Amino acid sequence: MSFSSDLLNWYDSRDRGLPWRGERDPYRIWLSEIMLQQTQVETVKGYYARFLAAFPDVAALAAADEEAVLKLWEGLGYYSRARNLHAAARIVAGQLGGAFPPDAEGLRRLPGVGPYAANAIASIAYGEPVPALDGNQARVLARVLAWDAVIKTPFDLLAPALERIPRDRPGDYNQALMDLGALICTPRSPTCEDCPVAGHCRARADGAAREYPRKPAPIAKKEQDRTILLMVMDGGLLARRRPKGLLGGLYEFPAVEGRFDDGASLVEALAQQGFIGVRLIRPLPDAKHVFTHLVWRMGGWLAACDAAPEGFTAVDRAQLAGLPFPSALRVYREIAEEVAETLTR
Repeated sequence: MSFSSDLLNWYDSRDRGLPWRGERDPYRIWLSEIMLQQTQVETVKGYYARFLAAFPDVAALAAADEEAVLKLWEGLGYYSRARNLHAAARIVAGQLGGAFPPDAEGLRRLPGVGPYAANAIASIAYGEPVPALDGNQARVLARVLAWDAVIKTPFDLLAPALERIPRDRPGDYNQALMDLGALICTPRSPTCEDCPVAGHCRARADGAAREYPRKPAPIAKKEQDRTILLMVMDGGLLARRRPKGLLGGLYEFPAVEGRFDDGASLVEALAQQGFIGVRLIRPLPDAKHVFTHLVWRMGGWLAACDAAPEGFTAVDRAQLAGLPFPSALRVYREIAEEVAETLTR
């Protein structure tokens, strides 16, 4: 039997119970594929259900306020996905009459829909025979082929992927490869003895599965020190919405780049930003957050001030709970809620 036949037979014999499996609605498939980028399946399940409850179709999502979308996305990370999701929904609902483009080429024109997502949606929703090449698929194919070249992007394997995708079941095939890479042909500990396509795998035959795929040398992450301020003013805590860029559209507390050995230098740095009459109250715990190519090493202070620069607003506990904050600030967000509670007493 062929590689694709063995793979599909395995796929048909099992069921992962994923809420988006069996779907043909392009809206739901699109939503799941965007959420699954850079995020574990178990995490996505809950967010997927909550999103559909709040926005059951593309028109509902398009009509929503961006802040409401970001709030529902809170904790899922990579927030540009949520902003692009909202922008794409508005294009589909407003310019395309509520209908998603019926092929991968058209889907790629939507914000946030790259080659992988476009091919996944097109193959599952419309049966277009295009490979959804992500890290999982590339890893499986690199091992099956014993692909010796360094893989800079999964689409380096486009030609052999196109040779193997069945014309009659491209969506199931793509999902089967995703499952195989996630469950059996894993990065560090592949269970080759359980693999349904082991007989087709050159790397397994050579006893070298863990040596593939060949990857370029990792890029060192830039590290950045930051000091986060929970700043009390007018009976609330100061927060503002971040501009475009990293974590754009989400809310943040006052912050200063760098760490400070003494309070006087921190107060001076805050004064340069426009905070007037700053009084430091007590230090807060350190925290760390790792982005794709950046690490934030954070310290914090609880403080108070008499005036703040434009853009910052004093919010109470109820308002704070309704604002979308990035997971990078989770430690300080939790402390802020406790502080805000004391301010209302």
